[in-house]
Amino acid sequence: MKMFRSVNTKVIFLIMLFGLLACVSGGCGTSSSVSLKEVSEVSGTILLPTGRPLKGGTLMLRPYGGIRGVKRLSADINEDGTFTIRPDEKTKIIATTYKVFVGLNDPKFRILKRQVPEKYLDVSEDEFETDLFMNLDEQASNVVLKMTK
Repeated sequence: MKMFRSVNTKVIFLIMLFGLLACVSGGCGTSSSVSLKEVSEVSGTILLPTGRPLKGGTLMLRPYGGIRGVKRLSADINEDGTFTIRPDEKTKIIATTYKVFVGLNDPKFRILKRQVPEKYLDVSEDEFETDLFMNLDEQASNVVLKMTK
């Protein structure tokens, strides 16, 4: 009986050890950006709730879903509502889901600020929840982002 108990303890210990090794090598938590697909460029158009293009500002993409190592992205919005994001030495564009916000902090965008619903304004990540998301794993070029009221 005593031998049976020591075998069970050893087996349990080995199972726990292999489980721990599997978690560490396979990654139990959220995945890191190293294993995710990269995108060479993101492009598209951002539209106001009326369907007209937003004529300026900064498009802000914040990672959504808790994937480690994914950085925030941003791009200037052109007069026709188009934007392009390209990677640089410090930032890779990871094909994942991002929350979409708009930065209109420059005084020249004062009029545009009245046209953009408050939930999209880049005030603070915790203060406003956007309902506009961009999944770069599904589409990264010619994306049309339309805000709602």
